[in-house]
Parts: sequence; C-alpha cells; structure tokens
Amino acid sequence: MGKRLFWFAVGVGVAALVVVKGKELYHRYTPKGVVEQLEKARTDAGSWIGEFLSTMGDAMDEREGELREALGLDR
Repeated sequence: MGKRLFWFAVGVGVAALVVVKGKELYHRYTPKGVVEQLEKARTDAGSWIGEFLSTMGDAMDEREGELREALGLDR
C-alpha cells in the first residue's frame, strides 16, 4: 500500500510539472509570446549597444588624455 501511494504521488507531481511546463512552452510559441521574446531581445541588444558605446567613448577620452599628456599638447 505504501509503494502505491508513493508512486501515485510521484505521478501526480510529474503530471503537474508537465502541465506547467507545457503551458509555458505553449505561451512561448504563440504569436503574443514570440512578440514578447523579440521585444526582450531588442531591449537587451539596445542596452548592450548603449553600454558598449559609453564604455568605448570613456576609453577613447582617457586614451586621448594620455596621448596629449605624453606629447605635451595641453600646455
């Protein structure tokens, strides 16, 4: 009796997991879900590009200062 109850509980748990994950996958591949994924990818790429350009600008300014100081252009 104990084994049957244990395996019944395992079956219920697995079935619940399959239903929840199935709903997530179903939502992901609906048109609304695809649009959400594309918007997230766009915002992630936009923030990454903005951060990259900001870092690049700071590095360029810093290097320009170093070169100006080394060449004595800021006197």
